[in-house]
Amino acid sequence: MTASRRNWNLIAGLAIVLSFAAFCFLIFSGLRGGWNWQGPWEARELLFKGWKTTLWISLSALVGSLLVGLLLMLGQRSPLVVVRWTCRLFLEFVRETPLVVQLLVGYFLIFAPLLSRPLDNIGWDEKLIIGIILLSLFEGAYLGEIFRGGVESIPRTQWESARAVGFNRVQVYRYVIFPQALRRVLPAVAGQFVSLIKDSSLLSVIGAPEFFYQSRVYVSKSYAGLEAYIPLALGYLILTAPIAILSHRLERRFRDET
Repeated sequence: MTASRRNWNLIAGLAIVLSFAAFCFLIFSGLRGGWNWQGPWEARELLFKGWKTTLWISLSALVGSLLVGLLLMLGQRSPLVVVRWTCRLFLEFVRETPLVVQLLVGYFLIFAPLLSRPLDNIGWDEKLIIGIILLSLFEGAYLGEIFRGGVESIPRTQWESARAVGFNRVQVYRYVIFPQALRRVLPAVAGQFVSLIKDSSLLSVIGAPEFFYQSRVYVSKSYAGLEAYIPLALGYLILTAPIAILSHRLERRFRDET
């Protein structure tokens, strides 16, 4: 990088920082009333408990959505017409209806009547488990379409060459198709993982004690203002930022290898 470009980068960076600082000053100076950071600090255990629950929900739903997405991708490529149409209809239903509606219908009408008693008998929180299942199905539908697009973007010659050297169907996917498709769908998959973490806040509608739910509990008890939601935003940022950073690094690494 030349000295001139370095100087221009420095000037641009300072301009952005100063503009952002001025924007924040104008916004916060216009707010009436004092800040009360004592309240969020006193409720730190409640908020941190909700944050840990959101982390656990996100990790569990991430694994579940990967499995669902992989199954839906394979189902759409099945030689059986019934399997293909079933997966297609499920995908269309999930993608064309709001998540909050799916949570309410899925919890109160489908899963709660079936799983509440068995989960209570083994000491598991039914709202968390059912919420993870519903979130996995929702995000898995989108991942299934992403995976399908990545797999179908691989040239037909790659499939034929793999079969020509004696690979069976599983080996073709494992050694030839998936490694290439992963590089193509990585940005979209990372974006879906970020959406999964943010969408976990909607589990509050079924009473799952995650981060957003616990923040609402704190606000209802303390009548706190904006300072109650700043920790909420920072908490989600802590969860989503590493995924974005890791995605960019992997994408750069794959690009350098090609």
